[in-house]
Amino acid sequence: MRAAAVFALSAGVIVPAVIHAPAAHADSTGLSGMTLDDGRYRVKLPANALWIKVSVLASTAPGATVLASTEALTTDNIDWETDAPFALPQGTALSDYPVRVDYRLPGQTTQQSTGGTYSYRPHVGVTDVSWNRRTTSYDQRQAVLSGKTTLWNPATGARTAAPGGTKVAITLTAQDGTDRVVNSSATTRTDGSFSVTLTPNGWVSGSATVVTAGTVNDPNDAAYVPSLGVDTLLYRISADVNKYRVRAGTDVRVTGHVERYTPTGWKPFPGAPVVATGEHSYGSALTNVLGGATSSATGTFSFNARAQYSTDFVYTSLRPSPYLGDSRPYAKSDIAVPQQFSYSPHTITLDEHGKLTATGGFGSAYCRNGQPVQLQVSFDAGSTWRVMRTGMTDSGCSYTFTTQGYESALYRIHHPETNELVAKGSTSLKRARTPTRFSAFDISPTQPTVNGKMTVSGTVQRKVGGLWKPLPGTKVTLVYKPKGESQWYWVNQGITTDAYGRFSYRATAYGDGSWALYLNTTGSYFYSETIAKYIDAR
Repeated sequence: MRAAAVFALSAGVIVPAVIHAPAAHADSTGLSGMTLDDGRYRVKLPANALWIKVSVLASTAPGATVLASTEALTTDNIDWETDAPFALPQGTALSDYPVRVDYRLPGQTTQQSTGGTYSYRPHVGVTDVSWNRRTTSYDQRQAVLSGKTTLWNPATGARTAAPGGTKVAITLTAQDGTDRVVNSSATTRTDGSFSVTLTPNGWVSGSATVVTAGTVNDPNDAAYVPSLGVDTLLYRISADVNKYRVRAGTDVRVTGHVERYTPTGWKPFPGAPVVATGEHSYGSALTNVLGGATSSATGTFSFNARAQYSTDFVYTSLRPSPYLGDSRPYAKSDIAVPQQFSYSPHTITLDEHGKLTATGGFGSAYCRNGQPVQLQVSFDAGSTWRVMRTGMTDSGCSYTFTTQGYESALYRIHHPETNELVAKGSTSLKRARTPTRFSAFDISPTQPTVNGKMTVSGTVQRKVGGLWKPLPGTKVTLVYKPKGESQWYWVNQGITTDAYGRFSYRATAYGDGSWALYLNTTGSYFYSETIAKYIDAR
């Protein structure tokens, strides 16, 4: 679309209905505009503008002389551009001149905008940028970027080579997983050409622009630097480790061989940067590095790798490079690094019947379901231990053991070494109780009358230093089970032994039935009871 004159049809006669600026118009400032590299001028106005006139003024003073103007503009639906550069009067000094834009939009009066600037200066820019090769490779990483610089003089319209010594700034973006910016520069020769050798280390593209000194020349927009690709090298690698399971911080030896593909087939890869990691990563990042080395002239390598954490595998590959691609081949070796852990508070109890119960779990540590655990006992103050029970932790990394305990011993939980956790024993706990017994139990008379009195007597002992001795001051309970019943009933719960461990109690013979006694145990004695005596009451 072009803005110029509009013709109106009236009574069959075509007459020009010129819409040039009327006497009255609205003033504004700051309409967006710019001088293009070829001397044309661009102004931002709606595409439906009815009329536009761009004028270059001699100065910003009121009534300043119009040096040149044009109404020949074309729009691309975004901006309006003059069809040709302005031809200023001969002898006009090279400088920046103010611009006035007169325009009219549908339904509006004529508008006028000032504030723009026309750059009537030599325009210097970069052209014909090219590389001397299409790609770089692992072995050939350098490339030469060449181009030309030109100088356009708006006074003469001539385009010549830029002066020798013109500086060109080059900005490249390297696509190697990190989007690095590579900055460089070149200086033109006397014919305006330039060249520079670069090592981008990755796929690159970018721009080149003239860096001008002072305010004489106006630099053109940056020229596009075409893409420079990367040839990916193919390699294969094999490796192994000399140990399967090691403690954290212990070295394993990684050995292997690496080859590269050549036009004549697979060949040893000397000087390859080999690295071992605890996990395989893609792109340019490396995580959990265990060790590395450079391959020999025959492609072999050997180095120590130190794992601190449980890795399951050692991945041996070449260090990341744009020339090796994202999914680098690797050799995978099995390895386990058992980790330290802690026990959560655990309990070990020995009840009056000799039942030993141990419960607990693993504390703040990595723990897979099904870790093996052992209940161990020591009779020599912890010098040696033997296994009483074995088991596995549950889904909550907890354990429970129940078994028959001993009179006096040390107990602990022990975790044998696995791929996940180191071997470790818990704190040992001593648990002990004193054995007891009824050394005598009598009832007289043996045939009492019903509801008559009878004497129940006996002696209670405890085991001390392997010898049975009286147990004084303890309480026993007398119980009775009537003939034909299965339920026992207590008769007296507070019968107390004397200093010799003896007791005597006058009981009522309720009828035929069985009589017995048991020890009211405390936290330090094992339970004991008498055999039942059957009494036939008359």
